[in-house]
Amino acid sequence: MEWIKKFKRLPYFFHFLYEKVTTSIAFYPTLIAIFFLMLTALMLFLEDQGLTSWVNENIPLFLIIKSWSVAQSVLTTLVGALISLMVFSFSMVMVLLNNAASNYSPRILPSLVSNKFHQFVLGTYLGSITYCLLLAINLTPTLSDVTVPSISILLGIFFGLSCLMIFVFFIHSISEAVQVGKILDLITAVTIEKLENGILVELIDAPAPTTDSWTFYQADRTGYLKVIDGIAINKLCSKHQMKIKVLAYKGNFTLDDSDLFCCDKELEETVLAEILEKFVFSENENAIDDHAVGFRQINEIALKAMSPGINDPGTAILAINKLTILFAKKMELKFGEAFPVGKEQGAVSSVCLWLNVISFGELLEYILVSLRAYARHDLIVVKKMLDMLKFLALRDYADRDNLRVIRRETEKIRVDAREYLTNPADYQEVVRVIQQIEEHIEKKI
Repeated sequence: MEWIKKFKRLPYFFHFLYEKVTTSIAFYPTLIAIFFLMLTALMLFLEDQGLTSWVNENIPLFLIIKSWSVAQSVLTTLVGALISLMVFSFSMVMVLLNNAASNYSPRILPSLVSNKFHQFVLGTYLGSITYCLLLAINLTPTLSDVTVPSISILLGIFFGLSCLMIFVFFIHSISEAVQVGKILDLITAVTIEKLENGILVELIDAPAPTTDSWTFYQADRTGYLKVIDGIAINKLCSKHQMKIKVLAYKGNFTLDDSDLFCCDKELEETVLAEILEKFVFSENENAIDDHAVGFRQINEIALKAMSPGINDPGTAILAINKLTILFAKKMELKFGEAFPVGKEQGAVSSVCLWLNVISFGELLEYILVSLRAYARHDLIVVKKMLDMLKFLALRDYADRDNLRVIRRETEKIRVDAREYLTNPADYQEVVRVIQQIEEHIEKKI
């Protein structure tokens, strides 16, 4: 019973079970197999009602199978062929995941595993095997007066041919999914979706009150903070007339007994338990959970590309291009941490919940500090980082705080370039780009 104590409360177990089931590569294949199982039962019932005889009388078909031996041979051949096809396809998926983990980053595996098309292909194989196998088991060739279930067998042949056609598209999809450009596009698209439609668009810029005298409460679990149910917490705050400031960053790894949030009043055990249940933790980080995770995963791909074992500046430049798009989107969004209770005629009624949101400056510093460490000796990658900062500085929505952050990071790159770019001409090229950035910043400040 030790594993039960890990969850402490029943809702935690349900969250854990739901995540394990829905993120598993076997989730959709299992659902599809269950559908085929029910389809098999339906076809056997219809055959008992005389489906094949009715079709023979009303819709003559040249594909009708009338021999029991031929029917058995067709079904057994289909089962063997589809099992081989499924094993081969599943092996290709494993090779894809292994290559992605070793060449790019192990953190991107949840995004690849969640590819719905690959799960649909494996599910179709499994369902077709289930259908043909169950149909073969229910054949009764010893009864000469029993009509061969030709329509059901014909449907099995159709499923087998469909699997062959799907396999062609599967090969094409696998060959594309293993490309770093496709992986970066996927992470970028998910991150932009999270920026535009996530919790950030609901937050407003309302400063939180001083929390020095507030009571601090600790997390009762360990994991990545996946979901903060702001609406439910707001209802509890309104009900109990209290204010809450979340201290942990969404998407970050939170340790048991570390500060999770603080409140302006002492909470009863029942109320504290209700609030803690509104924080959902996960064992893995995924770009679909928080936008900062997408930034980190793209950054890890760039760092892996610049490692001595791989040394692929082209991939690093491609990753920085994607980061430029994401940082521009992040900077465009107005920074806010307050989660409003509601809006009345366009005006916010009140605020009693504040989240801890990573700012543009914090995120930019986090990304560039590791990129500089790995790529400060490579002029091409250094210039690409400066091009990113220059692009961000030229945006109309770059405010004074953003420009100060950009200037600070530009100076850090200059200091590293002076020490690690041994060729004076290379260093002067970096200085020239930095001077252009400084001129743009001076004009706007």
